[in-house]
Amino acid sequence: MSRKPAVDATNEYLGATGSMEFGVVSSLSDELIDAPVTLEGLELEAFMSEPVMVTVLSGGKNDEAPYVPVAVNGVTQMFLRDVPIVVKRKYVERLARAKETGYDQTVDDRLGERMNMLRNKHSLRYPFTVNRDDNPRGAAWLRAILAGR
Repeated sequence: MSRKPAVDATNEYLGATGSMEFGVVSSLSDELIDAPVTLEGLELEAFMSEPVMVTVLSGGKNDEAPYVPVAVNGVTQMFLRDVPIVVKRKYVERLARAKETGYDQTVDDRLGERMNMLRNKHSLRYPFTVNRDDNPRGAAWLRAILAGR
């Protein structure tokens, strides 16, 4: 009997995407992100040390390394792709914050001044799925991390 993943990070919101135009300075605006988990001190340390089962997914690239190294405070945890592993939550946070931003370029001569537009798209550097998180606040915490910048 297979169990539904607690959070499939590959299908979560990864922060605001927008567009920019060469030669134009855009106005910056704040993005409101709901962050339901507000922990401090020892409570935060205990939360970040809880065990979470996670699977780092293969990206399907021929040249990708079979192991993904994730380091927190000088301690490295190795994740073998496509194999579930139980790790401390702090390593999952690092996976969730490892994002890439790619750009799609649109060139349109008909627009006159707006000839060269770039649209950004965020993706996870190491896509992963949380298979099991026994803390009821865990899924909301992860979604807030994924949505942050």
